[in-house]
Amino acid sequence: MATRKTNRLSMQQVGPIRGADVTFGDLTVIVGPQATGKSIFLQTLKLVLDRDHIHDTFRHHSVAFNGDSSAFLGGYYGKGMAAAWNKDASQLRWNGKQATLPDLAKPSKGKQRQEKLFFIPAQRVMSLARGVTQNFGQFDYGDPYTLRYFSDTVHDLLQNELGAKGELFPQPGRLNDTLRKPITQHLYGTAKLAVDAKDFTKRLVLNVPGHQEGLPYTAWSAGQREFTPLLLGLYWLCPAGAKTRRDEIEWVVIEEPEMGLHPQGIEAVLLLVLELMKRGYKVVLSTHSPVVLDLVWALQEFKQLGGSEADVRKLLNLPASAYAKELGKTVLQKDYRVYFFSRDNQAHDISGLNPGAEALAEAEWGGLVGFASRAGQVIADVVNRAAAAPAPQRRTDAPTPAKSTP
Repeated sequence: MATRKTNRLSMQQVGPIRGADVTFGDLTVIVGPQATGKSIFLQTLKLVLDRDHIHDTFRHHSVAFNGDSSAFLGGYYGKGMAAAWNKDASQLRWNGKQATLPDLAKPSKGKQRQEKLFFIPAQRVMSLARGVTQNFGQFDYGDPYTLRYFSDTVHDLLQNELGAKGELFPQPGRLNDTLRKPITQHLYGTAKLAVDAKDFTKRLVLNVPGHQEGLPYTAWSAGQREFTPLLLGLYWLCPAGAKTRRDEIEWVVIEEPEMGLHPQGIEAVLLLVLELMKRGYKVVLSTHSPVVLDLVWALQEFKQLGGSEADVRKLLNLPASAYAKELGKTVLQKDYRVYFFSRDNQAHDISGLNPGAEALAEAEWGGLVGFASRAGQVIADVVNRAAAAPAPQRRTDAPTPAKSTP
């Protein structure tokens, strides 16, 4: 049996990251509080894999750094981020090979120019200002590259590939019906995502039954605004027709896929994540949602205990269709990893997700279920205390109530 190839990124003393050593699976989930280095880590993964493609993109859009590594790092990560690298203390390794951010800030002499990793950033809502897609040049220097490039990709998709289609969701040729139904039920309801080309501008609207004009972007729910650019990114990754994926893309990073969504909406998004894995992509998520880890924990338990595709379908509330059965079988063959980026600025491997683990980081799933566990324990203490307390006795010296006169 062929050995599964693993990929490993290690960073020490880079920005807020004191130490992070991550071996990636087919699905890798990164959790942790804000400002612990998760985004820097994921952006660095993109830079390591797509160094020359990134340089080519900046050059294509007439952004010239003239060999200034600090300027490049500020343009890639965001203003001021060049200071994240300390030449005396910072370390970076990809699959055991040492690198530095200043070196990555310059093009290599290699011939690999194809993009390998597609990045869907947490700030994706900024790619749809007032419902209009934004191209690379509409952002400022210092806006993260991952946002600018994602927005440009969605802009190109809408202006060209989807440009002639008035209705974007639902589309019979895009995504399996098993995936579309939860999106309809939990995210768009009876509304349909469409393009309105009035005033010579392609603007996204929601067509709602009973309304003559499309509902403008500013009137959508927060969840619909957050989900729509994510959906368009997934459209790009999952082409219509016989072609199942973008051949050159191997990795997909999605930051905080749960943003603005009800738990049932998060479930609908997680089905799309599993679809990416089914199509052969390696997926990396950052999240603050316990629902994401609930799924990973359940799938790992199924693998260890001999669970079947029927168990996966029951978990995900899927029908016994051929597509759903294939999806269930596929995800049980995948490798899952979870890492916790903690306030001590260390990344901890909590892939076991064992609620009984001695390490609190793993038992509380990186803090995502810490409050629920604590609330349950405190309530149990109060219940036990109430059960042990003597029943209140009636006072013998209390005055006898006076009888009422009819």
